[in-house]
Amino acid sequence: MFTLEYYTASIATGESTMAQLTAQYNGVLPKLNNGFQTPSALPYVHSVFGLGAHLCRLRLQSPRFLPFPYPDLAPQNRGSAFESPVRSFDFSYNPFPLNGTDEIDIYASQNSGSSETEYAALQFTDNVRIPVPTGQTFTVHSTASTTLTAGSFTLVQPTFDYALPAGMYSLVGCRAFSATAVYFQMQPVMQPLWRPGGAGVQAYDQLDPIGQRLFSYGGVNVWNWGVWLSFRQNTPPGVNHFATSADTAEEYWYDLVYTGP
Repeated sequence: MFTLEYYTASIATGESTMAQLTAQYNGVLPKLNNGFQTPSALPYVHSVFGLGAHLCRLRLQSPRFLPFPYPDLAPQNRGSAFESPVRSFDFSYNPFPLNGTDEIDIYASQNSGSSETEYAALQFTDNVRIPVPTGQTFTVHSTASTTLTAGSFTLVQPTFDYALPAGMYSLVGCRAFSATAVYFQMQPVMQPLWRPGGAGVQAYDQLDPIGQRLFSYGGVNVWNWGVWLSFRQNTPPGVNHFATSADTAEEYWYDLVYTGP
């Protein structure tokens, strides 16, 4: 299992100077000072995605990393959209361990010459990857016309192009698109209520992070994140969609496995 949370702040320039980003509470994980309190049920770092117009580095800080240096993550995505391919740090096969209930912070640096806003998403995991189950695999496209709230998550309930046959499904990958998309979380209806997610895209030819999708690009055999969540055909998960403007058109691609009636 895994769940996504994000940090943001406007920070001053200075590539060698790291400034703290602020955790943004979204109803699941509690904040602790300017970071998140590590959930005892998900005490590992699954993946990290940074974005900023002139972002240089991210640094994770938590007591569990000491006495060794804090993880310093570069390269990052520079611009208003994730680069293609996305500069992401995928630890899903060898996650960083954390101490449950400890604070975990993210620091960033940039070199624009003036202050600017930086973003970072961190996914927490229990270090248990649920393999993709046996069954019919496919990708279903969906759309929505929700007016997003700029700079925060907005819940979107997309409409599938085709109705799903009755039964149970496992979500094993997802793509989220809008004009200024940055991050997304799945909003499950069924337990457990963790919110797995990833990086959003702003162009139709923009590549998703490799592990975020079930199917590989260009025929290359790659890893994936396994099962995100499961649902019945009449309780599909919604999407908490984060964008930097009030976008009014969203599209999603759900990678699914039909697991039985």
